[in-house]
Parts: sequence; C-alpha cells; structure tokens
Amino acid sequence: MGLPAGHHQVLHHAPDNPTQRNKDQLIRAAVKFLDTDTIWFGVEIGSSTSILGPSIPARTREVLASHLASYSTWALQGIEFVVAQLKSMLLTLGLLDLRLTVEQAVLLSRLEEEYQIQKWGNVEWAHDYELQELRARTAAGTLFVHLCSESTGVKHKLPQE
Repeated sequence: MGLPAGHHQVLHHAPDNPTQRNKDQLIRAAVKFLDTDTIWFGVEIGSSTSILGPSIPARTREVLASHLASYSTWALQGIEFVVAQLKSMLLTLGLLDLRLTVEQAVLLSRLEEEYQIQKWGNVEWAHDYELQELRARTAAGTLFVHLCSESTGVKHKLPQE
C-alpha cells in the first residue's frame, strides 16, 4: 500500500500549477469559504435566521484578501489546500498564526461529525482513518505554507584587524 497522494499533493501542485491560476484567483478561492465558515476565529458576527448565515461585509473580504496577497503564489496554493481540508478560512488563519494546533483545527472543523459520532457511535475503520488522514493533510499543507513563507539569512561579520 503506497502513501496517500494527499500528503504530497500540495508539493506537486505548487511548482506545476496544473490549473494555471494566478495569485488573485487563488485568493478568491480561499476567501469564498468565508460565506460558509461556521467557526469564527476571534471575530464578532451578527445573528441570522437564514440557513445561509449572516452576510460577510465587503470590508472584511477586502482586509482578508489584502492579508492573503502578502503571501507568495506557492504559499497561497498551500493555504488553499489547508482551507479545502478544514472547510474554513478562519481556522486556517488560526493555524497559520500558531493560535491553534493541527489537532484543534481539525477537531473544530469536524464538530458536526464529532456530534454524530457521540450520538450514534464510531465506525473505527472509517471515522478513525478519516480523522488521521485529515490531520496529516492539514499538517502537510500548514508546514508547506510555513516553509514557503519563511525567510532566513546569514550575516557575516568582517574580521577586525
């Protein structure tokens, strides 16, 4: 049995860019998850009687898009990968800002599933595998973003004579 393709998928997609999307398209793909985000990371939102939830102000979208624009194209592909795993832009940002661990972000992204497991029971061969797979994919994507965003340098001191 080989390694699941998902752990390495982000590594292959970033340099190849098979969908030929530019930076703006990657940002829009990540921001679209705000509409369905059910876990808000430190943000006050209004209430709604609609199944769709409250509307997201345009200014919030602009600020988030501006923040995402500070990342490289490779890092944005990693961010989109993590957002797709967690189904949440805000959990992804909490994870990237080191305010959440991978385990916490994954648990919060699976609240409904965890409720159903507590109510109806766990199917070990399915639920446990999905949980571990989601953790691994989320960790891989997060690590990829951090490695693409990190900058290091070496300063050489001139010898004193």
